[in-house]
Amino acid sequence: MTAPRQPSPPPPPSTGKQDFSVLYRPAGAKTLSRSEPHLLRSLLPFDLQPARDIPNYHGQSHRIGWYASTKAGAHLRFESGLERLRMQFLDFDPSVSTFAAQPFTLEWSEDGQVYRYTPDLLIIRPGRPRLVEDVKPAVFHDSPRLKRAFDAAREALTPIGVDFQLWAPPPPAVVRNVQYLAGYRRMPHGLHTYLEPVLAALRERPHTLAELAARTGPPALTRPTIYYLIWQHRIHLDLTQPLSHTTRLAAAPLPGEAA
Repeated sequence: MTAPRQPSPPPPPSTGKQDFSVLYRPAGAKTLSRSEPHLLRSLLPFDLQPARDIPNYHGQSHRIGWYASTKAGAHLRFESGLERLRMQFLDFDPSVSTFAAQPFTLEWSEDGQVYRYTPDLLIIRPGRPRLVEDVKPAVFHDSPRLKRAFDAAREALTPIGVDFQLWAPPPPAVVRNVQYLAGYRRMPHGLHTYLEPVLAALRERPHTLAELAARTGPPALTRPTIYYLIWQHRIHLDLTQPLSHTTRLAAAPLPGEAA
């Protein structure tokens, strides 16, 4: 049974201009709160619940579910397979510290009519502006039907120093590699002993995947360790090429280390 929709806070009186408001749901709250857009500069993803309920009904075309994010430290709801893919890429991105799904609803009035738009993600990047993102196939990025919402988001967010962008998946080889490596985004249990031998071998010289796995221990145990280290960006490779036994691997420097 679908839960009844919670009423939104009443909109502010219209002034005849675009008056932007942010509707968000604090953790533990049953109703939405209203604020000015500048709140987005300080809202913490850990303190937010999704601002919009994702519909779930028989026969729907979208794939929905929960994604266990290592960076968010929580299960996040996704509304499509593309959103789930984007969450995997955010978990893999070293410039991202955490993110929230369905983080807020932007509300504004235009020509006497009230509009609402809920972006897909709020992304926190230390040392860089926060990023609000909509996940759509590239074919929809110039959609006239969505243009009003995207333009409004840019108009509301740019003055407060928050970036807005549309995301579409990279080339298929990169997608397949990241999807595969996402299975190793947590350290394999009991394999810590292979971390240093793998890194030490790569500090000597680059290896192929098969060579490195065989040199540093039983391949059945060293391969998961290698994949985990790739996910942690301790091992460098060309992600635009399919991952295989012959993939060339090299040691990746830690931040602050010379390459």
